[in-house]
Amino acid sequence: MNREQALVQQFRGDGDAIRDAMRELAGGWSATVLREAVLTDAAFAALVAGLSDPHPRVRWWCISVLDHVPDARAIAAIEPLLDDPVPRVRRNAAHALGCVACKPEWYGTIAPATFVKLEALAAADDNARVRRDASIALLSVRSS
Repeated sequence: MNREQALVQQFRGDGDAIRDAMRELAGGWSATVLREAVLTDAAFAALVAGLSDPHPRVRWWCISVLDHVPDARAIAAIEPLLDDPVPRVRRNAAHALGCVACKPEWYGTIAPATFVKLEALAAADDNARVRRDASIALLSVRSS
């Protein structure tokens, strides 16, 4: 396990461990700092790998960091998490895919299949919060 992967595993911990990991990976933990962060290739790869970690907290925090970082590759990496078995993770993925405020330089374009998936989540997900965040995301995105 490299240094960045070990930092991603800190997302399993408490607030201090999470903030420390975010500072090391992205230079800070506030939304303002993250919007200007430039991830190293190793940090980006570790966060993307963390999206498939067995621990839902790790997946959730990796989405949260990638949501704010102005890197177009993050959108494609987050899209599969719309199918996550944990509602909180699905909800965060839906938010990340539709939040232009978190990514002011992003144009809101997602893959057609992702748009259809968001529509399905908005209409019929078992979790009301997932339905709400998917509905909100649909207001900001368009299919490519």
